[in-house]
Amino acid sequence: MKSFHIKTFIRFVFIVLLGIVAIQLFAKELFYSFFLVCLFIVALFAELFFYQKKHYTTIDRIVLAMIYDDYSLKTNKEQSNETLANLQRLYHKLQEQQQQNDVRELVYLNILNNIETGIIILEKKEEQWNIFFINDYFSNLFDIPKIKSWKNLERLLPSLTSHLSLLNFKESKESIDIQIDREEKQTFILQTSNTTSQEQEYFIVLLDSIQKVLDKKERDTWENLMKIISHEIMNSLTPIHSLAHNTQQILEEEEHLSEEDLDDIKLSISTIVNRTDHLQQFIDNYRKLTMLSSPKKQVVSVNQVLKTSIETVTPLFKKQGIDININLELSTQLEWDAKQMEQVFINLLTNAMHAVNKQEQKEIVIHLFEKNNRIWIEVQDNGAGILPEIKDKIFIPFYTTREEGAGIGLPLSKNIVEMHNGYLTYTRRDDKTIFSVNFPMY
Repeated sequence: MKSFHIKTFIRFVFIVLLGIVAIQLFAKELFYSFFLVCLFIVALFAELFFYQKKHYTTIDRIVLAMIYDDYSLKTNKEQSNETLANLQRLYHKLQEQQQQNDVRELVYLNILNNIETGIIILEKKEEQWNIFFINDYFSNLFDIPKIKSWKNLERLLPSLTSHLSLLNFKESKESIDIQIDREEKQTFILQTSNTTSQEQEYFIVLLDSIQKVLDKKERDTWENLMKIISHEIMNSLTPIHSLAHNTQQILEEEEHLSEEDLDDIKLSISTIVNRTDHLQQFIDNYRKLTMLSSPKKQVVSVNQVLKTSIETVTPLFKKQGIDININLELSTQLEWDAKQMEQVFINLLTNAMHAVNKQEQKEIVIHLFEKNNRIWIEVQDNGAGILPEIKDKIFIPFYTTREEGAGIGLPLSKNIVEMHNGYLTYTRRDDKTIFSVNFPMY
């Protein structure tokens, strides 16, 4: 900047000196010389103007490029002027940041477009919502183009837009039925949220097909179940096949069996019987799960069913020194098959008993309460809890971490609870393991 000011100052001083000369020439009536000097002064003023204009035009071009985020301007020429050099460095810095932002935006868009969840983001402008973003999955799922107008979305997906309007564009998580192209309605999990960035309000809508979620969960469950069934069957068939083959060899090769041969045959037969008994027990357990009889429901006291279940396991609790705390906040009735629900609570209490087995202070809590118009029963224990890597497998039939366990207690309990229109869930809270069952109030 100093260089620019010095050059401007020199030009201005030179023009002033020429002005003084012109005055002196005019005083001496040297009009021809006076006229030439005046022309020269005008030329210098013109040169000063274009010099200034060139300088500020360059600054203006760079500033406007930054204002409108246009970083295509080539400004690699080294500037002798300090101000222009600093402005050029700022431009290059912003240009680099813009390129990084473009790369990030491309990555984020690629991620959003590859997520198997329908995503639509609305942007609020002047009290009206417009479409800011639609991902590829949403567009393909509902067979609509990536429109920008809310009115077009109303025309193409009226069931969705009317529901969002009823929500008043507030946060929610629920299910929604949407009709696609005049076909039968499909059920989706709808999750919405609001966010504000740089004083701009956005409304994010996520849609997941319930059928897709259920299909994936069912497929994963069946894969895990078949692994466990295959493992159990092979654990029995492999030794049975080996021992039977060994016994056949002894009988074919030996005309007269020695005492040692007879002992080997007896051991083999004993092991085969043991493994077939185990396989029979496994099949019986499988039949319990798959052939569970329909509940014979009648109105029963929830408190009484709990008390009966607790009384059944109380002798075992006393023997192992387990403290049981019973917290029944209400007295209520539900339509239950009392025997089946007793089996559920006995299973949960038995699991809790095994969970606290290695604790110095063994404590189990039964909690009955009402929340969100549902009846909740929680079985809490202060055991070590379930390892994070296996918590998704605890409801898979025959999966167990106990040597003496059959792996059907929790899956059977879950089936019974669901046949009573309830839910059985597991969580870890405040260093306590909690199995919860909940049912709608009638």
